Amino acid sequence: MEDRFREFLGVKVLDFEPGFARVEGVVKEEFTNPFGFAHGGYLVSLADFALGVAANADGTERFAISIGLDFVSPAKVGERLIAEARIVGGGRRVSFYEMTVRSGERIVAKGRAIVYAKS
Repeated sequence: MEDRFREFLGVKVLDFEPGFARVEGVVKEEFTNPFGFAHGGYLVSLADFALGVAANADGTERFAISIGLDFVSPAKVGERLIAEARIVGGGRRVSFYEMTVRSGERIVAKGRAIVYAKS
């Protein structure tokens, strides 16, 4: 499926299976806030891409109905960030995910999401 926003941000899918995904992005100058750190919107986008891949990897159409992300430490221009999403519970229609964004071993952001299965 074409995703022009993902392409614009340069996000790459590294690994996935149903209920899990790992994606990569590099902080570019245009993705920073006025302080020179990765913008929160960019970090949420990375986590959301991982979530979307993980939640839809089995071919079932699912979408997020809630996402919350806590910003733990700043990321600078040029840093390679890895976002992961994994299912942690739920049922057939509603499932719960945890997400992390890391730079190496350092956690940049972490959060949770609720996902709904359309069918």
